[in-house]
Amino acid sequence: MIKNYTALKNNLFIYVITFLLLGSGCKKEYTPVSMDKIRLSWNYNPATTITIGWDQIGGENPKVYYGTKDKGKDWKKYKYSQKPTREVNELNMKTRFCELNDLLPNTAYYFVIKDSEWITDRYWFKTAPDKPEPFTCIVGGDTKSVEPSLSAGRYSNQMVSKLRPLFVLFCGDFTSYDATDPDHWALWLSDWFELTKTEDGRLFPIIPVMGNHERKYDGILNVVFNTPYQHDDPNNSYYSLSFGGNFVHITALNSELWPIDQQTDWLERDLKSAENFTFKFAAYHKPFRPHTIGKRENMALYYKWAYLFNEYGLDISIDADSHMSKITFPVVPDSINGYEAFVRDDLNGTMYIGEGSWGAGHRDNDDDKPWTLRSGSFNQFKWLHVFPKSENEEAHVDIRTVITSIRDSTKTSISHVEGVTPLSEGNVFAIPEGVNLFSTEPYGEVITYPFVDKKK
Repeated sequence: MIKNYTALKNNLFIYVITFLLLGSGCKKEYTPVSMDKIRLSWNYNPATTITIGWDQIGGENPKVYYGTKDKGKDWKKYKYSQKPTREVNELNMKTRFCELNDLLPNTAYYFVIKDSEWITDRYWFKTAPDKPEPFTCIVGGDTKSVEPSLSAGRYSNQMVSKLRPLFVLFCGDFTSYDATDPDHWALWLSDWFELTKTEDGRLFPIIPVMGNHERKYDGILNVVFNTPYQHDDPNNSYYSLSFGGNFVHITALNSELWPIDQQTDWLERDLKSAENFTFKFAAYHKPFRPHTIGKRENMALYYKWAYLFNEYGLDISIDADSHMSKITFPVVPDSINGYEAFVRDDLNGTMYIGEGSWGAGHRDNDDDKPWTLRSGSFNQFKWLHVFPKSENEEAHVDIRTVITSIRDSTKTSISHVEGVTPLSEGNVFAIPEGVNLFSTEPYGEVITYPFVDKKK
């Protein structure tokens, strides 16, 4: 008998149906899948910790079995095991979080999850380096729960599996409407799990950022991803992570939280603590100066944050929300002399990249500025190759815009994923055959920070 039929109606269970065995004429009963929507998140030190989350849709007493040796599904052979460290029963899900600590840096870990009814396939992840080493990551935002945006978001998810980044930085707006719909979250998490994993079972940690679609659900990122928060209040969803010793510092901000003074004070302390890092990134949802006329300006954020970015030498600012693509020249804030309060400064400025459209319907790029380097209208994310200083070259970040789909005249999402050759573990810095990279003259497909103008 198939169990838990009621929950099936809510799209929370995945079943293996009973079928007739060939030649036997008899029926065989199969155990339903009891764990689903597996996701990884980085909440603390990415070199030594990770959070594994899943929906415990059946069974009891789950446990993660893991180690640095691939033992397939033979759970007894894994060196370590860990029970869930946190349980969250919201959004019609029985979410279980398992925080793994004391991991080795820059190391592959293999794992299965086993409960009283079932054992998952073997999956694996990689911890971050604890010293400056090259890595790639993907940054973007804005997905929806209805067509044609749903398909577009799925195409971007599939591209993640082909590019094998170290992690994904997702800058908000995960679902349609106000993020209180359990079915929308179940759909997003199922798509993320099924479509971003590689054929060899690698899963990629997500660093989640708050978007405006999430603001009506207090503490939503903590509920879904175990995301850290400040001042003992899950609604204060902002935090920071560091990679490679003092190589890269990422500050994940909350542009939806008002009043903002407490967060701004925290931001200044965070940026000051990272002054000696090679690169400093900040990620948030609402851009200060959107590149489409359909979105309003965010001058309150500008006055609170842009001058701090400049004072503490922020290198790259990452936003979303506008459902299009932009990269600016390095700019510094100047509310008196600047065009829309920014002035281009290739030597001292921050480069602003974004603006969403992971899956959401893309808006026109009809509000460029004199300091806009390039903009476009399509579904996309940014693919960053981050390099420390070496004997042959200075530390730098190569930024590419990966087009994952476009809309045709009927507003149907047309995939740009098919035909892209997946990368392997040995060549994650290669440019895969068939990938569609946005290119504009005279800068070509890659924009490098620190920026050197090819026109000059």
